[in-house]
Amino acid sequence: MPSKLTLYPIYAVADAIDEQPFNSRLIPFQIRDGVAVEDIRSLFTPDSFRWAEGELGRHDVENLRRVEYAIVHRYGASHPSDDSTADMESERLVRNLAACLRLIRPMRQRTSVMRGELLSNGTIDVRHFDHPREILEVPEVQKLFHLRNSDLGLLRGISSEFLRAMAGQFWKFRMAVDFHEAGHFQDWYWKARYSLWCSALEALFTSQSREHQGSLVAEERIKWFLGENTSIYESGDIPDYLPQPNITVGAVVDDLYKVRNFIAHGDRVPDDFFERRLRQGLEGELNAIQVLIEALSFIVRKSILRILQQNLLPHFADPTSCEAYFGAAGLTNTEIRQRLRQQQP
Repeated sequence: MPSKLTLYPIYAVADAIDEQPFNSRLIPFQIRDGVAVEDIRSLFTPDSFRWAEGELGRHDVENLRRVEYAIVHRYGASHPSDDSTADMESERLVRNLAACLRLIRPMRQRTSVMRGELLSNGTIDVRHFDHPREILEVPEVQKLFHLRNSDLGLLRGISSEFLRAMAGQFWKFRMAVDFHEAGHFQDWYWKARYSLWCSALEALFTSQSREHQGSLVAEERIKWFLGENTSIYESGDIPDYLPQPNITVGAVVDDLYKVRNFIAHGDRVPDDFFERRLRQGLEGELNAIQVLIEALSFIVRKSILRILQQNLLPHFADPTSCEAYFGAAGLTNTEIRQRLRQQQP
C-alpha cells in the first residue's frame, strides 16, 4: 500500500529574538495518530517543483521550495478505488488542524495545502497543491508571529475536541470558526475582514430572539466571557522595543460594535476612527481602526479557544443551548438594561 502525505506549510518558527524560541529537537511533534508537525526539508529535492515553473511565477515556486515545517498527515488507501476518498478525508483533516492552529497562532501564509506520494528514496512526489497565494497583510500585531513550541502543545491538547466540534452538530461554534478562517484570508478590503470577524462574534454571542440580540447584548456577553479587564495583547505579542499599550476588552468593545454597525448599515465610518492613534506599530502609529481589527482577532480567537479548553462546546451548539447558557448568567436584553439603569446615579 503506497504511503501518501498531505502537508500544510507553516510560515516560520520562532527564532532567538522571540520571547519563546522554537526548540527544533522536539520535532517531529505528534498532534494525533498519523499527524505531526515535521521538518519537511528532506522530503523535497531541487527538482520537486521544476514541473511547476512553467505554470507559476518565480516567487511562487521559490516559496514552495523554501517550506521548512508543516502539519503532515501520513496515510494510505487500502484499495486504489479508495484513493480519492482517502485524499479528501486527509485534506479535510489537515485543513481543520491548520484552522485550529490559526486560532492559537495566526501567521502569514506563503503556501498552502500540498499532497503527494512518498517515494522509496524518502522524498515526496507532489501530485497536488493549492496555488500559492501570498497574504499581503495580517493585522499589524501578527506580522511577527512565528510558531512556538507552546502553540504545538495547545494544538495537541485541543485538536480532538476541535475536530469533534467541526464534524458535529455545533453550528454556532462551527460558523464562528468558518467566519474567522474567511476573515483571515480576506486581506484586500478591511471592511470585509471586519464584517466577517464581527459575524464570528454574532455567531457565538447572539441569536435571533429579541432577548438575545443586539450590540448591547453582544458587548456585555463578551466582557463577561473574556473579562473586561483582559488585555487584547498577550505577553510577547508586541516587541519589547515598542511601547506596551494597556488596551483591554472592555475599553474597545463599544467602539468595535459602533464601527460594525456603521459598516452593516451602509453608513460612513467617522473620521475619528482613522485619525485617533492608539498605539505604536512597527512602522508608525496605528489608528483606532487598525487596533480594533487586532482586538477583533483576539476576541474571536480567545472566545473559541476558551470554549474548547473549558468544555463549553455543548453551550454553543445551537440558539437554544446558547440562550440558556447566557440566560443563566443574567445576560438577557431585559436583565442587562435593568442593571444598567440601576447603576445610573
